[in-house]
Amino acid sequence: MNLVPCRQLGLLIFITCGLAVNVPEFTLSGTFMVLQSVTPSSVSTEGTQSAQLEADQPAFPTKAYLIVADGTVNQRMVRHFREGLIRADTAGAQVVIVVINTFGGDLDAAVAIRDNLLDVHLRTIAFVNKRAISAGALIALATHDIVMVPGATIGAATPLKVTWRGFEPAGEKTISYFRKEMKATAESRAHPGELAEAMVDSDVVLPGVVEKDKLLTLTTQEALTLQLAAAQSENLEQLLQTYNLELLAESQKEATRLTAPFDESRLLGQWRAWQVWFVLGLLLALAEILIPGFFILWFGVGALLASFLAFLGVTQTVQVSAFLASSFILLVFSRTIFSNILFSSRESLPMNIEALKGRTVMVLEAIDGSLKPGLVKIGGEVWSAICDEETRLTKGAKVEVLEIVGNRVRVKPV
Repeated sequence: MNLVPCRQLGLLIFITCGLAVNVPEFTLSGTFMVLQSVTPSSVSTEGTQSAQLEADQPAFPTKAYLIVADGTVNQRMVRHFREGLIRADTAGAQVVIVVINTFGGDLDAAVAIRDNLLDVHLRTIAFVNKRAISAGALIALATHDIVMVPGATIGAATPLKVTWRGFEPAGEKTISYFRKEMKATAESRAHPGELAEAMVDSDVVLPGVVEKDKLLTLTTQEALTLQLAAAQSENLEQLLQTYNLELLAESQKEATRLTAPFDESRLLGQWRAWQVWFVLGLLLALAEILIPGFFILWFGVGALLASFLAFLGVTQTVQVSAFLASSFILLVFSRTIFSNILFSSRESLPMNIEALKGRTVMVLEAIDGSLKPGLVKIGGEVWSAICDEETRLTKGAKVEVLEIVGNRVRVKPV
């Protein structure tokens, strides 16, 4: 048997098996290397394209709610803020814009609004539309960002007290408390605390900013320079664009009222409730003068009472209830108790001689029967007086007037 062909055949089989085993291994290995070199490049390219697409797409605007602090800061405004913050949270707002235009008001009310703004978890922006003076400055400092219109002012927040000479700075204790209240509020929102102190206490000196014995009040440009204000906006619409905000539907009406140009039809809307009640009371009092009957006056008094309650900041329900209740009660009294005291007719009263009968008077000069008259004093006048023939009355005795006889009165002892 020839062994050479067998060796050749075995070698051929060996080589063939080796190729069968090694080629797939090489192929898989090569494929993995290719994937390994290509895949990161592909992923990187796709990630870059995705990021570019996201960058090209504008971010969705943030939902915002509007609260207006316009006019005197009082308990009515406190309720307005509290209810507005609750509605903003319920409606899904992420930002609350507080539009401020006030010369100030009650210290207690301002502190209550400040606490509400610090406690809320929403981001807050103060939009100083004209002025944030006194209590208004505290409200502005309680927000995260302060934005002011050109020509606006903020500051002059020293507490005042009412005296017979008018408004005067409050005592040292009140000023010291409010100074720290303002500073703590400012620092909690990353505003300059020393500026807040200078708004309250005239003893605070900031070189180049405010001198001694001067309260700090800043204009828009000064507030921007001192980094108290974050930005300046011409109007509410520009503020919304700057912060990429979109007002909720329930705030659109309020925003329209703020941005619409003034016209005469909006004049009544500028009046406060207490002013409306006060004018109504004066008109009703004037109508009482022109119209006889003493009927309308009591409704005028009720309107003045409602005006006082509105000034204190009570709800409209209480105002109307007080107006109706007081007017009705006074009207009833005017037909009963008041009529007996104030409106009794002169015809119903006894006059002249008839009014003397039955009165008890004092004898000024002794009376001896009917033959020797004495003197008595009745209602500031001295009368000649007589009595029964067998009666003798001494000086100082008390007697009762029985009747008038000519120019004399007949009396009897009491």
